This record gives sequence, C-alpha cells and structure tokens, in this order.
Amino acid sequence: MTIDTRWTDVDKLLQPAPKGREELHMRAVQDIAQARFEFPTTENPSLRTFVNIPEATLPVTDTDGSELVPDIVVVDTPGNILKILAAVETGETVTEERAKEAWQPFSKLPDAAFYLYVPVGYGGQAKKICKGLKIDVYGFRTWRYIPQGVEINEISEPPEIIHKLMPPFARRLLRGQ
Repeated sequence: MTIDTRWTDVDKLLQPAPKGREELHMRAVQDIAQARFEFPTTENPSLRTFVNIPEATLPVTDTDGSELVPDIVVVDTPGNILKILAAVETGETVTEERAKEAWQPFSKLPDAAFYLYVPVGYGGQAKKICKGLKIDVYGFRTWRYIPQGVEINEISEPPEIIHKLMPPFARRLLRGQ
C-alpha cells in the first residue's frame, strides 16, 4: 500500500484494536501466517500452511509420541511431512516457562525449521532465554503493527545452508548435545 492510497483505504484505517492478549495473539498469528507462510505458491506448490488458532487444525507429533500444537505449521504434501513450524508470542509470553513448555519441544522436532516470532522489544530477551536453555531456533523474528498492517523483521542471521542439509545427528553434534 502506498502513501497515496493509505488514507483512502477505509478498511485499513478502521480496523479495531484487539481487546485482549488472546485476541492480539490470534490476530498476530493470522497476519504473520498470511505475510510469511502463504503456501502453496507457484515456486512451492506442494507446501501447505495450517494455522492452529483459534482451534488446532494440524497438531504435530514429537519423537516421544506427544502431540504439539505450534501456532503455524507448514507441511509438504502428500504425506504431510513437517517442514516449518512457528510460535508467535506476545509480550507476556516471552518467558523461560513458555520456552521450556513450547519452544524447546518445537526446536527438537527433526528435519523442521523452527521460527520464533516475538513483539518488537523482546528479541534480546527471547534470544537470551533460548541461549540459556540451549534451544535451537532456525530464525528469530520480531513483529509489530503499523498503519499498513503487520511489520516483521529478522533479528538473527540466517543459518548457513549447509546446516539445513545436515542430518539431525550432525546438527546435535555441532550444538554439543
């Protein structure tokens, strides 16, 4: 949206602010999924995106058989092979407890890239928590709302391509686990 059309797009100007943390979280998950994970595309026709908010549409299973429900799940079809998962947090949920209960299990899923989205201003705190708990996050991102919609910024260096191509046991060796 350009500056010329911004003021004439009434729908953008009149969007109500979220009333609570749950509503903000739901809106952020939907907007981030649409902005960053809108699959299938012409480049990736076999990828599909599922949003587990407000209800779980595609939970994933970890190596122990436990069911996990990331906010955003991207799978390769057919077979629903997990490729990407993302957790979207609000300011109140960037905590060590949340990291232990959700981020750590998400990061241990084999052959999947785990992205962590936190509000602007919480990136350093999230990185510190993840480093202290040895949580392997493929990409840290911050988000915030501006008049044009959700703004997403990368706050970590993209992992080397070789890391993605390594088998899971080699990644664990490099991390020291």
